[in-house]
Amino acid sequence: MSTPERLALSGVDFFLLAAYLAATVWLGLRAARSRGMADYVLAGRGLSLPAFVATLVPSFFGGTLGVGEYAWRNGLSNWLVQGVPYYVFALVYAFWLAPRVRARAGLTIPDHLEAAYGRPTAALGALLVFLLASPADEFLMLGTLARWSTGWSLAVCVVLTAAASTVFLSRRGLRAGVGANRLEFPVMYLGFFVVLPFAFRAVGGFGGMAAALPTGHLDWTGGQSPATIGGWWLIALWTFVDPAFHQRVLAAKDERTARTGIALSAACWFVFDAMTTTAGLLARARLPDLAEPLAAYPALAEAVLPPLFKGLFIAGVASSTLAAAASTTLLSAISLGRDAAGRFGPPADEETVQRRTGAALVVTAALGAAMALALPSVVALWYTVGSCLIPGLLVPMAAAYWEPLKVGPRAGLACSAAGVGAATLSWAGGAEAPFVYGLAASLTAWAAGRALKR
Repeated sequence: MSTPERLALSGVDFFLLAAYLAATVWLGLRAARSRGMADYVLAGRGLSLPAFVATLVPSFFGGTLGVGEYAWRNGLSNWLVQGVPYYVFALVYAFWLAPRVRARAGLTIPDHLEAAYGRPTAALGALLVFLLASPADEFLMLGTLARWSTGWSLAVCVVLTAAASTVFLSRRGLRAGVGANRLEFPVMYLGFFVVLPFAFRAVGGFGGMAAALPTGHLDWTGGQSPATIGGWWLIALWTFVDPAFHQRVLAAKDERTARTGIALSAACWFVFDAMTTTAGLLARARLPDLAEPLAAYPALAEAVLPPLFKGLFIAGVASSTLAAAASTTLLSAISLGRDAAGRFGPPADEETVQRRTGAALVVTAALGAAMALALPSVVALWYTVGSCLIPGLLVPMAAAYWEPLKVGPRAGLACSAAGVGAATLSWAGGAEAPFVYGLAASLTAWAAGRALKR
């Protein structure tokens, strides 16, 4: 089956989607305007447990269409590489790292890097977080959904998505995202709850699905090599350096809320991964010749869902991606406008920092849109960005939060530069596992720094 150029949405589907988007925007815009940068970044440091879970679950998941692409291509292994490692590392973060993050003064990852290693390392860290938090993959997914729903070109849809994210966040920061997340969180589950019964009936139940899937699709490895699976597990270390985790841990009202909230979020991700992986398997069974795997979920909706239910499912697919787009756009802009610009130039007053961050929203959105159009595969974006950038942050951050691992300022900078440099060069040279090269280089610089310190 060829990929549909446009979904056949009924009037009731369009009405439902429009109402959902309007409600999401309204919930975000009714949030109070931020009162200074601390409030803009951390929403007053008062997130309750329900608000914490409701914002972390959809904002960190985000890549729903990418999960469909991966599950359609590789089957059940989606759960092994895109789910399980994130639960494990999230729990480690909750009980080991979250207390240490909250014990440090500062609003962001670069603030903590500066306290540990000085300004140059913080400036480099700010640039890495800016790129790591890029909303490119979310813009690509939302633009693709908009293209299938409207028939407009992908470029137009991606640009409109980027522009909407900028306006949405301009005055309210994290408060806007948390307000919208209260609706996005339940709808992301509702969408997949709707599609699964229709899809199972269309393929003849579990037995029909199993018979229609390629060999190995119900195997945990999906026919992938141990090196490939290991590479994805290494990329899941993203959790430890993810600015969304860091931001929400600091925004929680207390440490217990942060720890319990992460544990509950991991349970929620487990349930959602079960639903999304199953939907991906059903899409492969029902649509084995799909030309564009990124379209697995929308094509499944087109094939099995009647009006109204189709609109509900598309809203569910879009929900976590909308949440993640707002979160990553905000974090990337803060990293550029506050953290990087503030460290490369002279100190500035808060009003100037806020203006810089507003301008950085525009830069972030433009760069994210350009990246989305240049590399139109969500899985490729994840692998490339994660492999090249995480090695530059992982070792220096771990050492910054645990005194026995700490090194001096020059060694901290060397860890970061060596990690991102080696990973990027090996990726450019076509290496199969650039993450490993970057991590090895960063650890070597750290070991040298420890030896010199002793």
